[in-house]
Amino acid sequence: MKKALIIIFFATCMFLSLVFGSAAADRKALLISSYHPGFPTFFKQIDGIKSILGPAGVLLDVEFMDSKRFMTEKNLALFKESLKLKLANLPAYDVLITSDDNALNFALKNREELFAGLPIVFCGVNNMTKARELNGSIGITGVKEAVSMRETIACIKDIFPKVKSVYALVDPTPSGSGDLEQYLKCANDFPQLELKQLSLQEMSWDELQQGLNKLSAGSAVLLMSAYRDKYGVTKSFSDSLAFILQSCRRPVFHLYEHGMGEGLIGGKIISHFEQGVAAARIALDILNGKSPEDIPVIEANAANKFVFDRNVLNEFKVRDSSLPADSHILNESNTVWRVHKIEIFAGSVAFVALLVFSIALSLAYIKLRRAQELVRKSEERFALAMAANKDGIWDWNIISNEVYYSPGYKAMLGYADGELPSHVDSWTDLIHKDDQQRAYGKNKECMDNKIDNFEVEFRMQAKDGSWKWILGRGDAVERDENGHALRMVGTHTDITELKSSLEENRYLRNQLKTIVDSMPFIVVGLDESGLVTRLNKAAADIAEIVDEQAIGMHVADVFPCLLPYMDKVSEVLRSHEVWKNPRIVREDNGYIFYDDIRIYPMLAGEHQGVVVQIEDVTERVRLEDLLVQNEKMLSVGGLAAGMAHEINNPLGAISQGAQNVRRRILGNLKGNIEAAEKCNLKLEDIHAYLVSRDVPKILDGIVTAVGRAGTIVSNMLSFSRKNEDNFQEYDMSLLLDKSVDLARNEYDYSTKYDFKKIEIVREYSADVPKVFCEGSEIQQVFLNLLKNGSQAMKSKVYEDGGPKFVLRVYEDSGYVAIEIEDNGNGVDREIRKRIFEPFYTTKKVGEGTGLGLAISYFIITDLHKGRMEMYSSEGDWTKFVIFLPIERKE
Repeated sequence: MKKALIIIFFATCMFLSLVFGSAAADRKALLISSYHPGFPTFFKQIDGIKSILGPAGVLLDVEFMDSKRFMTEKNLALFKESLKLKLANLPAYDVLITSDDNALNFALKNREELFAGLPIVFCGVNNMTKARELNGSIGITGVKEAVSMRETIACIKDIFPKVKSVYALVDPTPSGSGDLEQYLKCANDFPQLELKQLSLQEMSWDELQQGLNKLSAGSAVLLMSAYRDKYGVTKSFSDSLAFILQSCRRPVFHLYEHGMGEGLIGGKIISHFEQGVAAARIALDILNGKSPEDIPVIEANAANKFVFDRNVLNEFKVRDSSLPADSHILNESNTVWRVHKIEIFAGSVAFVALLVFSIALSLAYIKLRRAQELVRKSEERFALAMAANKDGIWDWNIISNEVYYSPGYKAMLGYADGELPSHVDSWTDLIHKDDQQRAYGKNKECMDNKIDNFEVEFRMQAKDGSWKWILGRGDAVERDENGHALRMVGTHTDITELKSSLEENRYLRNQLKTIVDSMPFIVVGLDESGLVTRLNKAAADIAEIVDEQAIGMHVADVFPCLLPYMDKVSEVLRSHEVWKNPRIVREDNGYIFYDDIRIYPMLAGEHQGVVVQIEDVTERVRLEDLLVQNEKMLSVGGLAAGMAHEINNPLGAISQGAQNVRRRILGNLKGNIEAAEKCNLKLEDIHAYLVSRDVPKILDGIVTAVGRAGTIVSNMLSFSRKNEDNFQEYDMSLLLDKSVDLARNEYDYSTKYDFKKIEIVREYSADVPKVFCEGSEIQQVFLNLLKNGSQAMKSKVYEDGGPKFVLRVYEDSGYVAIEIEDNGNGVDREIRKRIFEPFYTTKKVGEGTGLGLAISYFIITDLHKGRMEMYSSEGDWTKFVIFLPIERKE
């Protein structure tokens, strides 16, 4: 009586939960599948659909046509009548999803009668013609099952170059017909291959077996669809695959993921999970109000990938180098025994126990005592196996809620054998509250016969209070007449360490990416084909591309500037040595930049590549050049001081002697007159003779030359020592304007070029601080730059406009910057390198000493602790930039 009450109570709860659950669901979707629940691709496809509709609160019902096994009019009629009855007695659905061609054809044929006004979303359709025709149809849209036919045929040729013929295995099903249509269209793309077919529409299973047995060594097989022969005899996919592999000695390729790992060599396969996701997203858009006519039919081929079976590759001696890049290999290195050692051991022990138990039952009729002994031994072995097993095994009697927990189950959570009550609450009470809904939900789906078995991850609290990650697996082994589970068994596996390892790997990857992205220079990873494998944020910013988008692209499309170095990439891959090239010149809008390029070899297993580092070292190079220039200035300073003192004495004697000569031969002195009379000469005649011989001019030239030499000596002395006596605060704008005025007056009278014809453009910033400096020396620098600029513009022929100075004064990071820019002929790159060297000049002899810019540089950098830089675009302009510190530097 007590058990009966428990059953009634449980049934009432189940009924109420279903009723209220149905009432709470706002939207419902119906999935019609061409397959049956045991078809290998069904669960992957429905998992994809549920991953989208489930979180959106959409209730999904599934109906199976089972047309792959029973494609008869009688079966279709029975399915129709059954579905018609359900639709008449169930709340209306909001959207219909069809899976595979048969389901779509059924929906279209019975649309008016069964699905009038109901939007249809199809997926898994192989008939490309029909899918294209339905594009834009009223109330219909969906996802084409875009098989990678061309890519798979190409990989057959690459893997087996000696193959001359490819045989397609097809049957009369719509899926097979759709794939065959695409297969035949590829004939022109592979003229070196004969694309043939073995069709079950024209053959029986026995005839197919004979045809497969006769295939030559130069052939390969491409399995498309093989469920029904010409006589209507059907096989399940597993039976069909086993029949084909047993009959065929040639490699069998496939376009779909079901069957992989069971003897197929591989191919570029379709992901049924991604197809379900795509179809569910379209259905959700329709449920959210979008019209099906506005949603185009899409191809779900983005998730297709190359997958191969290592065991079959080894059987046909296929090398990895012949496989497409990024291929996924099944059964790689880890053998089934190594991966599932515990499960195989437990299964083997259980199998042996069951075998012993069966033998005991068979012999029970002969000798009962012997059977009892065998049973006892069998139970003892089973108990030992359970105790040794590290995974937790549970057996749940749903009617009584009693659960058997194996010793390994209890030990996994830190409990002794007798500490955990044999009740379902022992499990539910220990589940983390955030994981309860997910864990309960999976068990409930299996109990309600929505799924045959399940896997779910959740956390359970151990005896010591810690949380362990558990992978739960379960299956309903006993159901009532309505399909509800009465008994479920399964395992719980501790995956805490695996979870921690995955989290640690994820953290390390993120940390490494953060470190690489924080580097200020460009870092680009390339494989041996020149494809981008990784790039940091600096590289992505310069290439103006998202780093994920750049991965897999050729370097020519992302960084074309690296193409000249691809031969160096190959050299680094061969030698495994670092290649570097410092101070590579790069010009941009007339400005010169310098880059250091390094290429590092990168070895990662079988995949080789390089890391290219590009560092902008322009500032470093300029600082190095400035250091060299300062060293030159210091060395020349000492020389200048010594030369100046040595030259001053003879210059004084020459100047004084020239003045005495002029006074004694040209002056009307009393001594001159008396000396001339003693020689019977008139002083006027001597003067006339000397003038006629230009002696006065010669003397004046000597005096002028001595004065010019004195100026040079003075400049050299200024070059060699500081003078802080006249330092005070100056407004650079006013000082620059005074220099312009001085330049105008000087050039009006002392040169052939009129400075007033030069246009002056002033770009002075407001509120620029004054600078503590020696005003006359700064003016000397300004005048020298204005003089050089005017001479440069004098030699240029202007087609549009005329000579122009652009003067700028502004504040820049603790400095006052003064720019003097002319639109003359510019300066050659080689000259720019030596522009501030003492005694270096490009002028004719007598026009310049080569000390002007050197002294200017010395005044700014050494006497005033500033900076002086020069930029130029040959043929267009030259700009000098002076930086003077606002605060005085000792």
